[in-house]
Amino acid sequence: MTAPTDLTFLAPPGEVADWRMILLCDAAIATGLFDKLPGTVDELAGRTGLRPDSLRVLLDALAGLGVLEAGAHGNFDVGAAAPEPAAMASVRHHARALRRWATAVEPVLRGEAPEGSGITDPETFHDALARNAQKSAPALVDLCLQRFPKARTVLDLGGLHGEYSLEFTRRGLKATMQDMPAMIEVARRRGRLEAAGVDLFEGSFFEAVPDGPFDLAYCSGITHTFDGEHNLMLFKNLRRVVAAGGGVAVVTFLRGRSPVTALFAVQMMVNDNGGDTHTEAEYRAWLTEAGFTVDDTVLDLPGQEARSVLFAT
Repeated sequence: MTAPTDLTFLAPPGEVADWRMILLCDAAIATGLFDKLPGTVDELAGRTGLRPDSLRVLLDALAGLGVLEAGAHGNFDVGAAAPEPAAMASVRHHARALRRWATAVEPVLRGEAPEGSGITDPETFHDALARNAQKSAPALVDLCLQRFPKARTVLDLGGLHGEYSLEFTRRGLKATMQDMPAMIEVARRRGRLEAAGVDLFEGSFFEAVPDGPFDLAYCSGITHTFDGEHNLMLFKNLRRVVAAGGGVAVVTFLRGRSPVTALFAVQMMVNDNGGDTHTEAEYRAWLTEAGFTVDDTVLDLPGQEARSVLFAT
């Protein structure tokens, strides 16, 4: 058994990783089990402080899924279906989504507030989204620079992990990344962005954005987390800081564009923050009201089923 290529909860229908594997791997990651391999049940229990009887059940289950390999003399080691180290954050983020869906869908349908909200673990959230962005950033930046070849400055809104800012910087642009304080704190602690010359700006997009002017305002992964009123406020704020001849790139999940966008809307629903997978017509209306002219064509990301790009000037 080999590991799935996409361990996120946004894999296309029929390709999503086994939910049992995700939850068991999450437990193994959280308890430090993967770091203590190889070993027998007793050896691993001694290294991790876990209950031997419960640990044996977990090890057998992971071996049955191919995540671990049961060798001679009761020894367990990493198996063919084990997530690679760089994918561990995606597994943990997927497990959090499973728990959230399991407990929040019904209350939200009934008009009740689900228990818990917000980002409870910024580090895991950061790392999970960073892995996805590392794969898509080169193609996305290519599209942006094809549309705005003279761009020299970019405002990366809700940049979080900063992978897009870093990719723009590699192409010679001066990047400024804005996000909420908790996310900027993670970025400052990691140190990669400031070392690469990316300016960091913390605070709500609805209260203030950096003065600019910017040749490009890049919005990836944020507009679907808000309702229409907030997105209109955001685009109006951006209109004031986008330079003449510059524009906006909106990377998002458009409702009705693919089966994955409908599934992603469930994640927005259970977050209970007003977010949704909005339609192309809604984005066009908000951007137009904010003073932008939207390109006629919407681009789907190469090799990705769910996300699309709208450009406006």
